[in-house]
Amino acid sequence: MGHDPDTVPVTSFLARRAEVLAAGRSSADADISLVDASLNDDDPFIRVTALGALSAQGRLTGDALLAALNDEAPEVRLRAAQLAPKAVGRGSRRRLAEELRSRLTDPVPICVVAVLVAIADRHDHGAAEALCALAATHRDPLVVEEAVATLGALGDEIGLDTVLAATTGKPALRRRAVAALGGFSGPRVEEALDRLADDRDWQVRQAVAMLRRGDDPDG
Repeated sequence: MGHDPDTVPVTSFLARRAEVLAAGRSSADADISLVDASLNDDDPFIRVTALGALSAQGRLTGDALLAALNDEAPEVRLRAAQLAPKAVGRGSRRRLAEELRSRLTDPVPICVVAVLVAIADRHDHGAAEALCALAATHRDPLVVEEAVATLGALGDEIGLDTVLAATTGKPALRRRAVAALGGFSGPRVEEALDRLADDRDWQVRQAVAMLRRGDDPDG
């Protein structure tokens, strides 16, 4: 009985992916070569798998991420951003930071969200101004919310006005803004929290209560 031709490509893909995954758990020369070759595979999902395998081998350099962040496939760019905080070596650290900032203009919103998480994890204060611009202009609400959250994670005073502006947005954005305000201090922050403590959205009010409870050493 012959194979159904519609199932052969799927089987082949799964086998190749499993092979790359297994190679990621090995430091043998053949497995290193396989992972390196798979970074340039025609299938973007094999390239995605190869990035994870490269990280598992402890060889995920900034140069490898720079290439992946510019991949034509959004799946690869997404995975590269997710793995950016795990980059090894310091040789291309500045270039990687610059590339992540440039990817804030990625046309795929989920890729931008992943870049924002990476910027927060890497504590890249140099991105603060770009984050403010992004929060003020991007059309996707998830991107705006993540930009505000990232400004809060950085806690750079440059971002405070943007976070305060977000406290007047839609409920989901106000909730993220409350959490972001935890990265700042001062009378303007307390005034905003006082106002949000009486917000019409119960989740916003709850977020304020939780934030202030966390700030209270006796709470």
